[in-house]
Amino acid sequence: MTELALPSLPRVLPDSLARSRRQSATFLDLVHARFQWKSEHSASVDAARERYETIRATFEADHGKIVDEHWSGRLPVGVVTCRRRERWGREQWWLHRQTGHLACDEPEFSRLLRDAARQSVRASNVLSGMSQRIAISNLFSLTRDIIGSLDIDEGEPTGLETYRTDLAEIADYTGQAGAREAQIVYLKGVLRGLAALIVLVPVLVLAINALDTPEVDPMLFVGSVIAGSLGATMSVLMRMSGGKFDVNHEIGREYVSNLGLARPYIGAVFALLLYFAIQGGLLDQVNVPKPGEGELAFYVAGAFAIGFSERFAKEIVRSAEARAGGNAGTQPTSK
Repeated sequence: MTELALPSLPRVLPDSLARSRRQSATFLDLVHARFQWKSEHSASVDAARERYETIRATFEADHGKIVDEHWSGRLPVGVVTCRRRERWGREQWWLHRQTGHLACDEPEFSRLLRDAARQSVRASNVLSGMSQRIAISNLFSLTRDIIGSLDIDEGEPTGLETYRTDLAEIADYTGQAGAREAQIVYLKGVLRGLAALIVLVPVLVLAINALDTPEVDPMLFVGSVIAGSLGATMSVLMRMSGGKFDVNHEIGREYVSNLGLARPYIGAVFALLLYFAIQGGLLDQVNVPKPGEGELAFYVAGAFAIGFSERFAKEIVRSAEARAGGNAGTQPTSK
């Protein structure tokens, strides 16, 4: 972020509120600063070392502490692993590499390095915790070995097929760990959505009472909403326990979490559809118990079932549409 310092700002704000502009450093800056330090003669080596240390401190402030590092001895080339502390003590691992023109004459190795970089971005964005650390550490070791194979004065680099096999294993591990991680993220989103919906229930009761709608029973309305959301949550848990739940982890953790967050609300909406369809007489084939004879249990059970089963929800929609005069399953005739 770039900040502008106005000349009159110190006269208006206290010195404690005036923010100084802080320089940033990329990994490319760090690589070139280290290479210059190691290449300098004794006369200016101290200044080059101080510049490198300054850039390194700035880089670590932006991207996290460098945990593992590997540098070329003859070219401005290197790869590092960074660890950054996030909120709630969570660790985020990143892989930074700079190969320059090291693989310009080796297209297969260049493609291999590109694929490894893509896998590092994938691991940093879809994984967390120990799985992310393992994947990034393996990618660091692989990238280090590839750079070492290319960083030779003479002879052809070797080990291409072995590196390809290693990268394929890392990609497979990342995919499996990402799928497991996505399920956890999705479930957390579902539970957050369910908690928010339950907190919203008193507001719904107050709104119904304020609107003074005698055809809507607050107890049946709220019971249907809660039962529908619980049915949707139980559906997710049952599919996860049965190994039949799958979500695309490539779309990112935030999007997966938001999908889970919306799931209880979908069940609640279907439950309200069932409630109003019965109240509006759109489901004549359903025998509704009279008040005091199991009416609440009937609506709660029906709402749970429609939140649990999407097939049941579709059947209710078709029945309500047909009763309301829809054209489901028919085509208009022409004269």
